[in-house]
Amino acid sequence: MWVTTVPSGIKGNTFLSGLSYLVPANLPGGIKNVTWSGTISIDTPGVSVNWQWGAAVYTNFSTAYNALGVKPVDDKTASQYKNSDHAGTPENFKPFVIGGATGGGGNNYTGGLSGTASVCR
Repeated sequence: MWVTTVPSGIKGNTFLSGLSYLVPANLPGGIKNVTWSGTISIDTPGVSVNWQWGAAVYTNFSTAYNALGVKPVDDKTASQYKNSDHAGTPENFKPFVIGGATGGGGNNYTGGLSGTASVCR
C-alpha cells in the first residue's frame, strides 16, 4: 500500500498510487479500457482533487516498492529528488525505461498522462 503525506502549498502533482506488474510475454498490444480504482477521502470543505494516470514499461524493476525510490511530488524542492522528473518516477530504475504502455521511453519515466478527472467537496 502506498502512503504519501504532502503538506499544502506543494506545486505540481503528487504521486497517489502505483502498481508493479510483470506483463506476460504474449500480452497483445493496443489493450484499451484498463480499470484502476481507489478511494479518495477529503474532510475539508472546498478542497478539490484532480487526478490522471499513466503507465510506463521497464526492462528491470522491483516488486519491493521501497526499493524503487518513487518521487512523491513534481516540485523539485519538496522531495529528496531535486530534478524535474514527474511525480511517480521510480528514480532507482530510470535506466531501464523503454517505450511501451502510454510512454515512449527516453526521459518519460511515468508514461503519457490521461485526461484529468476531478472531484470537489
